[in-house]
Amino acid sequence: MKPMQLHANINMKWQAIYKHRNGEWMILGTLMAFKVFLQYLLIHPSFDLHRDEYLHLDQADHLAWGFISVPPLTSWVALIIKALGNDVFWVKFFPALFGALTILFVWKIVEELKGGLFAKIISALAIIFSVILRINILFQPNSFEVMSWTASYYFLVRYLGRQKSRDLYLLAISLGLGFLNKYNVLFPMAGIGLAWLIFPERKLLFTKHLVGSAFLFLLVILPNLVWQINNGIPFIHHMQELSRTQLENMSRAGFLKEQLLFFSF
Repeated sequence: MKPMQLHANINMKWQAIYKHRNGEWMILGTLMAFKVFLQYLLIHPSFDLHRDEYLHLDQADHLAWGFISVPPLTSWVALIIKALGNDVFWVKFFPALFGALTILFVWKIVEELKGGLFAKIISALAIIFSVILRINILFQPNSFEVMSWTASYYFLVRYLGRQKSRDLYLLAISLGLGFLNKYNVLFPMAGIGLAWLIFPERKLLFTKHLVGSAFLFLLVILPNLVWQINNGIPFIHHMQELSRTQLENMSRAGFLKEQLLFFSF
């Protein structure tokens, strides 16, 4: 094959790849935009904000590295909403945005697992028409929580597939922000740790970058840990109060039943 013909063939190949990727990004962008639009469509205009939304919005006026019921990240988002005018549009925009970004990370997870365009679209639609529709209506920590968990799984899958240390540090940042949003990110962290020890990929644990990423995670969450200690660890008091006033009215069997119903209807 002549050099000029070889060069032309390479150019044609790269143009096809470029068009394919551009087409995929257009589909992904459309699905994410539809997700945001759908969140607004589901809210009846007669409904006021939820009481918890007022709580989180008010935290913008009392910024701290922690609160009795939640870590500080939601208050930072509330501060952005306040700067934008505290309009209901923006209050509802951010949970919808976090829902759309969840689709992005799911899409990228499928891509890392060598799924094709059809698999990506089906996965995105499964997220759009799931119970997350309900979660992404309210300005609460839950929308960012789901997004941060999904982002963490994406960086984990990418690290296991590519074994690039950068993904370990991105995983640490994602988990750290998840911790600053809601403490129950410790549950998926425990699950990831135990699963990692069971499978052959545990050899990837014993690297200097794991220590570095663990240090980065601690660095991200350190201000909140210091705040908790300086204020007598109010998180424990909050959980005891919940147990005494709310959780005692729910049985374990009833809780499990509600989880099944919640994800079925």
